[in-house]
Amino acid sequence: MRTIDEIREGFASLTTNGAQLLSSLPHDYPAYVLRTNDGFGVALEVEEEFEISERFNSCRFHTAQLRMEGELKNYLLLDSMFEDYRYEFASLCTEFVEPGEDGKNRDSILSDPYKWWERWRELVGNTSREKRVYNVIAEMLALVEKYKIDPSTEWAATKSGSHDIECASESCEVKSTIKRYGATITISGQHQLEHVKPLWLYFCRMEESLEGVSINDVKKTLASVGYDENKLEIELERQGFEKGSNIRNKKYKVLEKRKYEVNDSFPKIVQESFKGDKYPAAVVHIEYTVDLDGIEYTSW
Repeated sequence: MRTIDEIREGFASLTTNGAQLLSSLPHDYPAYVLRTNDGFGVALEVEEEFEISERFNSCRFHTAQLRMEGELKNYLLLDSMFEDYRYEFASLCTEFVEPGEDGKNRDSILSDPYKWWERWRELVGNTSREKRVYNVIAEMLALVEKYKIDPSTEWAATKSGSHDIECASESCEVKSTIKRYGATITISGQHQLEHVKPLWLYFCRMEESLEGVSINDVKKTLASVGYDENKLEIELERQGFEKGSNIRNKKYKVLEKRKYEVNDSFPKIVQESFKGDKYPAAVVHIEYTVDLDGIEYTSW
């Protein structure tokens, strides 16, 4: 039986948490077809314990510990939850498990799993936009700065109605850019610069560089100063940067860091900007650009 046919048969016949060794593959290059609570797919054993977690449309590429033939081992999995594409998905799974001439394909996947994944994701046309890693790094760097002097500091970027960073005595918004010149920022909503506590705006100018820092690098720094790692992981997952995602290793170098007090002299559009100190009844969203050049700031 051809490997692709054996995989398709496995998808159709296996029960949940069932697995079957693919007999169509050479003995020296084993692989399994399986069904789990999360869907169906194929798995390769990996000797080295490492962590990968990538998603693309209906596919997931990740590592997990599985019990096969009575032994708990580490595996690299390619799986999906979408039953409607089960027949087509088997083709990609076949490419994944086929060892190739002298095992070259298998060796290539196990030595650099991310490279295989990125190649196929580009081939099938990834329509998802590149996540702005530098924005998250800037927020985390500001979090380090604040947490070291105020343990009440909390990263709250995705919590409704909050600023990027909240402390007991003040709030912080973080903006970043990869443009080498200029310092314009976008205020995305009329409530972003509203505040009860004193509000500070942190600004970072960055560039992609192997000499810079990554999300994972700054996470280690935050953990070293005592910030709760579980809180970090929850916030990163909310923003689409789950643990094991390769994009968390992308590095940026900080070229400039500024801090502005959002006081009465800071240019902004808030309730007090309108007659009666309230927004016009029909206005539901305000977005505007502020040029930070020429506004007094301190470095941080």
